[in-house]
Amino acid sequence: MKFSKEARIGLLVAVSLLIFFAGFYFLKGANLFSGENEYYVYYDDVQGLQPSASVQVKGLSVGRVSKIELNGGGKVKVMLAVSKKIKVVQGSSATLTTADLLGTKVIRLNMGASTTELEDEATIPGSVEGGMLDNISVEIAPLIKDVRHVVAVLDTVVIGFNDMLNPVTRQRLTNSVASLDVTMRNFSQLSDKLNRESAHLASIIRNTNSFTGNLASNNEQINQMIRNANTTMDQFSKAPINQTIKDLNHTIAQLQGVVNKVNENQGSLGMLVNDKQLYNNLTEAIKTLNFLMADINAHPSRYINVTIFGKKYKDTH
Repeated sequence: MKFSKEARIGLLVAVSLLIFFAGFYFLKGANLFSGENEYYVYYDDVQGLQPSASVQVKGLSVGRVSKIELNGGGKVKVMLAVSKKIKVVQGSSATLTTADLLGTKVIRLNMGASTTELEDEATIPGSVEGGMLDNISVEIAPLIKDVRHVVAVLDTVVIGFNDMLNPVTRQRLTNSVASLDVTMRNFSQLSDKLNRESAHLASIIRNTNSFTGNLASNNEQINQMIRNANTTMDQFSKAPINQTIKDLNHTIAQLQGVVNKVNENQGSLGMLVNDKQLYNNLTEAIKTLNFLMADINAHPSRYINVTIFGKKYKDTH
C-alpha cells in the first residue's frame, strides 16, 4: 500500500506534534505514559509558586503543580499531580517551601502514619515554611538594628573624641605611645632573658617538684614530729613551772644572803675572803710546809731513825 506525498507529510507533522507535546509535558514534569492522581491544597499566599513546580517527597520529585487559581474564599487553590506509584495516605500534609537560594518554590509532601490511601482529588492540609533567605532576613533584621545603634553611638563617641583631641592632648598621646614603645622593648628584652634562663628555671621547677615530692613522701614523719611536739608542749603545760620558778627564786635569795654575809665579813668564809692578814699567813704557812716536805725528801734520816741489825744509820750530811 503506497501513501501519497500529502499523506506522508501529514503523518510526519502529526508525529512531530506528538513528540513536541510529549517533550513539553515531560519538561514540565508530567508523564504521559503513566497515570497521576490529583490532590488539592489551599494556601493563603503561594509566595510566587509557579505551575509545573516540583512536588517532592524527601527531596525526590514525585509530581508537579498542575494548576494554580484563586478560590472564592480568599484562598489560593493549588492542584498537585502526583504519580500513582506514590501512595499518599491520610494524615499527610503539603508544605510550601524554598528549594534553593534563588527562591525556587516547591511543594514538599509529608507522609502520614496511616495506611489508608487518599482518594483522587482529595484535599491535603497545607502549610508554609520560610526559606533560607526568609530565615536569614529574620535573623539579620535585629542585627541590622543593633548595628545602626552601635554606629550612632560610635559617631557620638568620635565627635566627643575629636573635641577632646586638642594639641596638648595629641602631644600627650604621642608621648604615651612613645613610652609604650619603650615598655614593649623592655618586655622583649625581659622575654629574651627569660628564654635564656629557661633551663635554669626548669631546674628550679624540678627541684621544687622534688622538694614537694619529698614532703609528700615524708608526710607521715612530719605528722609524727608535729604530734611529738604537741605532746611535749602538753607536758610542759602540765609541768609545775610556777613552783619550780618559785623554788629557784627562793634559792637565789638564799644565795644572795650568803654573798651578802661574805661581803660583810660575817662567818668564817667572810673573814677568810676579806682578811688580808689571814691570807698572808696561810701563804707563809704553805711555803714553810713545802720547804719542810722538800727537806724531808732530801734528808729523811734527820727525821726518821731506822736500826738495821742493831746498827744505827747516821746521816753524814
